[in-house]
Amino acid sequence: IPRIFQGKFMAGFPWKPGKLTVITVKAGNIRFIQYPQGAVYYPPRGFPGKTFVCSTNASANITWVSDRRGALDPTKFNISQVSTTTSTMFLTTEFVESSDTILATLVVSKIYCQARTYVKSLQFEIKGGVAPSVVTQPSNTTKNETDVAEFSCIFADTKPTPHKVSWLFTNNSGHMMTLQEEMRKVGTRESEVKISSVKRADAGAYRCVIENEFAIIYSQPGYLIVPYCDGLVTQQVECALGRTF
Repeated sequence: IPRIFQGKFMAGFPWKPGKLTVITVKAGNIRFIQYPQGAVYYPPRGFPGKTFVCSTNASANITWVSDRRGALDPTKFNISQVSTTTSTMFLTTEFVESSDTILATLVVSKIYCQARTYVKSLQFEIKGGVAPSVVTQPSNTTKNETDVAEFSCIFADTKPTPHKVSWLFTNNSGHMMTLQEEMRKVGTRESEVKISSVKRADAGAYRCVIENEFAIIYSQPGYLIVPYCDGLVTQQVECALGRTF
């Protein structure tokens, strides 16, 4: 059986440092063909659970092992051998909210799957964190046609860091769309949308959308009001006072 020494396979094994590949350590004809890789984020309070899967190319009794606490208890960790080649670990929101130290132990340890005695998958980490949140909501603004309009959304510096920020626009007829790429500016913790020349069709609600591995969060809407008049004298007076028709 090939062995691993200081993080590298011995000569002859097709593995490169820093690259996660299907493990090829064998005992007989058994090897892992599916397993969690890299860092896996654990769902926080209020969000659905997450299923982790390990499977082999042939029938095997699969166990889940922590580098700190050994084989994980199937009952505590919702582990099931769902077929002769597949085992799952389902972590639920109730598990997150529990008062025991299981979650803390998982977060600071690495997990791998094991079949028989010698066949192991690559290790992966389960990391804790929080869903994204908005610190400063977009503000309402009133602009005339051809004016410049801007909306800003500032979000918290959460872990894991948000990997996507976008903007949704809902016009006064209720039609929703994602803003064009050139209308969106994303910073480290702030996203801005700028309309260089306001048109009547730009009136409506603007929301920023923040995503990380845990959740997708929508900001409160910031409304763009674009006053206009239809030529009637009475409505022109009201339009000058900021009323929209």
